[in-house]
Amino acid sequence: MEFVIQKINKNYAKYLVFGISAESPLFLLNEIKGQLSLKQGEIVLFDQLLQTGNSDNRFLLLTFDGKDFDLSTIKHIDLSIVEDDVKVLVANFLRNNTALLKYSILLAQQKELLLKGGTL
Repeated sequence: MEFVIQKINKNYAKYLVFGISAESPLFLLNEIKGQLSLKQGEIVLFDQLLQTGNSDNRFLLLTFDGKDFDLSTIKHIDLSIVEDDVKVLVANFLRNNTALLKYSILLAQQKELLLKGGTL
């Protein structure tokens, strides 16, 4: 498994896809599409924390056109727009999968923050 899917039902996206390998979940759109029951116009939030770190390009939005993800709709979403409860989903997953966290590109203080119950 290279990604995790969570239903979030936010006004900006219905699902969160969190990449858990070095490869961005954007390279796995066919596999992701196969695991979701998306309708035309539904938007998915992609979290690339383990691929890009806690940077400006961490979160992306992508719209489903009824058959595939429409790459022309891809856009970055500011870290401040994504609510803490969404970030908590990712933080909890990493706390429960410490090997992923240990060998990730995150800075030592970011790893420590997550292990102590914080979020990024």
